[in-house]
Amino acid sequence: MPLADGSEGGIFAGMARYKGRVSPKAIERDFPHVVEIAVPPRGLGKQLDDMHAFHAARGVKACLGLGRRKDNLDYLRWYFTSPTTAAAFAAEFGGTHLAPARK
Repeated sequence: MPLADGSEGGIFAGMARYKGRVSPKAIERDFPHVVEIAVPPRGLGKQLDDMHAFHAARGVKACLGLGRRKDNLDYLRWYFTSPTTAAAFAAEFGGTHLAPARK
């Protein structure tokens, strides 16, 4: 998209808007298995540490995505490459394993 002066952006053409950040579409492509966890009113506390320990114990990178808010509750979304790991995470922490988005 041209800039206000009519140029195509010069040295900035083709660069991501936020350097170092991965786009939500790229996250969903690379980590298609999502587990949604409801955050209790007082927060996750030690359970959040346990969630990170779950990842470390399996040698997988914790990938936490954008959350959402519904019915006065906050939800965190954890992204996984493996459906088996996502299902185990959902079972251990009481989350909902969401089906991968279809294209």
